[in-house]
Amino acid sequence: MSNLNSYNRIVIKIGSAVLANPNGKVNQTVLAAISEDIAWLLKKGKDVLVVSSGAIALGRKNINLPENLSLPESQAMAAHGQIELMSAWKKHLNKYSIVIGQILLTPRDTELKISSKNAKQTIEKLLEVGCLPIINENDTTATDEIKFGDNDLLAAKVAKLVKADLLIILSSVNGLYDSEEAVKTQKSEALVKEVTKISSRIKKMAGQASNMGKGGMISKIDAAEICFKNKSDMVIASGIRNKPIRSLNGKGKATWFVKK
Repeated sequence: MSNLNSYNRIVIKIGSAVLANPNGKVNQTVLAAISEDIAWLLKKGKDVLVVSSGAIALGRKNINLPENLSLPESQAMAAHGQIELMSAWKKHLNKYSIVIGQILLTPRDTELKISSKNAKQTIEKLLEVGCLPIINENDTTATDEIKFGDNDLLAAKVAKLVKADLLIILSSVNGLYDSEEAVKTQKSEALVKEVTKISSRIKKMAGQASNMGKGGMISKIDAAEICFKNKSDMVIASGIRNKPIRSLNGKGKATWFVKK
């Protein structure tokens, strides 16, 4: 198990199922706890970037559309929900005098030479001037990203882009469990505490995506593979508990991906 003190640049990804309630409203308690922990990291001199899902989920609050959304409906939800999402972050981070900057990307933006260079320069400048970058997928124009991910892959690619040494994925579960049945019961003994290699056995443990999110554990394992290739660590932990980030320094339940 690792210690947060040993990392300098940290990307924090928050899933839709963590940030948004089923009714399309922000989970204020959760966002308050995460914001407090972000302030704690910044006080310790860490570089922090946030990759936040939730735009489509929050768009449901004021727009009445079917549960199973078409691509244009998802994009319409995202256009409205992104405003709700950033307003919520601003409200909670203002308590700690943390200013924020919004960046909308697609995974492809992190790979193409010109767009990736521009994205990196923007992020680095925000960090330099003490402005917390909050990144989300550009769901209003993206297609595959809406259908196949919940920002897990984007977060891993952002971590690669900015050479972060740790990616924290805050999920609705404590981490990777050894079976799909164990995810439902969340028994402590079934929680995989450390992964040092992404094997076929590890991939089989991944379950299905949640209703609120799109990625599930499968995309988190794919994100871990990206991190391993770029010599950075990753940890999956529950974002719906008290002190979700600070608890990682103790005996908080989590799955650490540390290549050895």
